[in-house]
Amino acid sequence: MQLAQEMYDETSPDGRRTYTVQQIADEFGVTRPTIYRHLATGGGSS
Repeated sequence: MQLAQEMYDETSPDGRRTYTVQQIADEFGVTRPTIYRHLATGGGSS
């Protein structure tokens, strides 16, 4: 889920996040808490 981390880190020119955590969760078919857990652990190779 390295892509999820990249999506979370992506910002627009005005400094706002390009994707919300909900949008990332929807893209991967998981819940928001799953994304937050993934981000808190620094990603990983899964």
